[in-house]
This record gives sequence, structure tokens and C-alpha cells, in this order.
Amino acid sequence: MTLPEAVVSKRGAATAHPAPDLANLVEEAQALTAHAEFDDAMRAFCRNLTDFHARSRREGIVDTITWAIAVFVIHCDATEPKGVNASRLIAVCRPGGLSGRAAARNAIDVLIHSGMIAAEDEPPGLPRRLRPTPKLIETMRENLTVRLAAIERVIPWPAPAQTWARAPGVLAAFVGGQLAALSQENFVLFDRFPEVRAFMDRHCGYLVLLDALGRAEATPTGAAASAPPSDVARKFAVSPAHVRKLFGAAAAQGWLAYRPGGRIAFGAESYSRLRLWIGHEFAWTRRLLAAV
Repeated sequence: MTLPEAVVSKRGAATAHPAPDLANLVEEAQALTAHAEFDDAMRAFCRNLTDFHARSRREGIVDTITWAIAVFVIHCDATEPKGVNASRLIAVCRPGGLSGRAAARNAIDVLIHSGMIAAEDEPPGLPRRLRPTPKLIETMRENLTVRLAAIERVIPWPAPAQTWARAPGVLAAFVGGQLAALSQENFVLFDRFPEVRAFMDRHCGYLVLLDALGRAEATPTGAAASAPPSDVARKFAVSPAHVRKLFGAAAAQGWLAYRPGGRIAFGAESYSRLRLWIGHEFAWTRRLLAAV
């Protein structure tokens, strides 16, 4: 999951970090897709993230809104004297269409109840500051670890993934760099990939897409995967109907071919674009961490 543009406040909360270098990002992503081990790294990336979220789905960070709120709370707690409260989070989620008031409020409640964020006690009538808990920080470091472990097949890190993800400043750079790019440069990684954004806009949608890519094998005409809706639904605690709707909507746009039993076929052009998208994920992660 990447951070949606709607999570950046009009006051520019990301100024504590410089925006990562945005020059020639497409070219870098394309070069990575030509690496001899890229396809293995791509499958590992998809499987690592989907397995991670399948294990941690009860903790609440399973979709775009909960991920975005978690990132924003971590960043504001570290960079703004007053931090952030629920009202402000709800306010910044609405203008960009990330979520409505009820969905944002529900996401905040889920993260509080699961012990990912904590609300400080304040005098009656004052907003309660939200802080990340050690559980959230460790969860985000684990998430970063599984990303880096897959990517290190094609991008060498200064240390093994397990060590580098927990090195001082690495998580802050990963979080703060995304917000800085959005607030300072209005940069959104998936701007050129409407097929990816369509999945991200639905509950667990990006995970479902990554799960399919992690299962996909190259064919003479692109790639194919078997993703039975019942298996995918069980993995992410959603309904089989939800999974079928996700792939059905993508098929209606011509981004893939889908049979209700779970057979997915990506045409050559569509699969090439999805490979390039993962290349962007890899290149962007390297640029985010370059500031460390």
C-alpha cells in the first residue's frame, strides 16, 4: 500500500522531511524490470506483503484508510509539537475522496481498539492527541522488513533487510518521504496506474491484486493465475462476492480476463504495466530510504 494524496493536510505536515528525488523514476523502474531476478523479486514482494497482512489482519491495518491513518499518526507524532487528533485526521481524509467521516472514524476506532494507536487523556472538551504505540511501530517495521527482503534481490541495501528496516531513521524516512512528496510535490506513485488505484480504492483491494500477481506465472500471451474466490476471501477476511466484484470490475475495464471460478489471465500489455508498477514500488522504496 502506498499513501493516498488525501492524507496530506493543507498546512503541509510533511515539511520535516525533504521530498525524495523524483527525476527519471519511470526509467529507473523500467531498468529494474529488466533485472534477471526481477520476476522472482516481484513474486516474493507480493507474497511477503499478502502473507504479512493475512497474519496481521486482526490488527486493523488491512486497507488504504487504516494504513494512511497509521502513517499519518506516526509522522505527526514525531514532527509536530501538538501531534494529530481524530478530528483533524477525519478532515484531511475527506477532501481527496479517501474516505467519508464514518469510515475514517471507524478506522481510527479499529486502530485504537487493536492497540495500534493510543488516545491521550485530556481535560473535557479538548481534542485527544493520538499517538503510535510500540505495537504499531513494530508492525510497520515488520511490514518494511518484508518489503526490503523481497527487493534486496535486485537492490542491495546497506544491511540485511531485517537489520536495515530497524536501523535508526529508516522507518521515519519511509513514512516522512511519502508525505513530503505529496505535500511538497503533489506526487502520487499510482497516478499513471488507474488499474492499481481501482483496486486500492476498495477494501483489501490492493492486497487481492498483489495476491493474484504473487500467484501469476508467465504465459506466451502474458500471465495467468488461479485465485479461487473462497481462498482469497478467507486469507483477507472478506467475502467471496467481494473478491469476484474486484476482478469483475477490472475485467470490465479490459485490464484482465476473469472467470468466476478464479482463473485470471493478464494480457501481455496489462502484465507489462503491472510489472512496471512493481518496479515503481521498488524504485520508490530505494528513493525514500536514500535520505537515511
